[in-house]
Amino acid sequence: MISEPLTPLTDHELVSRVRLGCDDAFAEIYRRYRGPLRSFAGGILAGTSHDADDVVQDAFIRAHRGLRVTNRPMTLRPWLYMIARNQAIDTLRAARNLGELDEDAKPLGAVDRDPARQMDERDEMRQLVAEIGRLPERQRMALVMREFDGRSHEETARLLHTTVPATKSLLIRARTNLEATRRAA
Repeated sequence: MISEPLTPLTDHELVSRVRLGCDDAFAEIYRRYRGPLRSFAGGILAGTSHDADDVVQDAFIRAHRGLRVTNRPMTLRPWLYMIARNQAIDTLRAARNLGELDEDAKPLGAVDRDPARQMDERDEMRQLVAEIGRLPERQRMALVMREFDGRSHEETARLLHTTVPATKSLLIRARTNLEATRRAA
């Protein structure tokens, strides 16, 4: 029996198939998002010894369970990023709660880096991720695709079903909103 390829399906179609019990649809979601989520989690975990692959694996386990237990409408990409962010933060929080001191926690090239500065950078990254999470959905999606996934303006516009100028406008508004949030804090 030859099954149809799942690559051309939209995220919405893949979610629907996962909810109907199609494991191949979840495998396609994993293939599609593993790399970008790993990069994203790696940014949050930067300067620690925690493995982004472990965080992403845990995030996908939670996503799989979540997709199976509810039929509520969702936008897959931001939902996956939210789960990965939460997993990364939980990992950092658990390590801090255990008083974990890890000699491998220094980033390459920063042998005598100030621990207080490292904590400030991690806190700043967590705050930025939270601020991005509060952006309107289309602004957030455009910003994540462009800045975290490294997609071109053309590809971002195609994925958002809009034009390149509209995508650039979304990015400008997202960055302006982030800057306003930072000034207000």
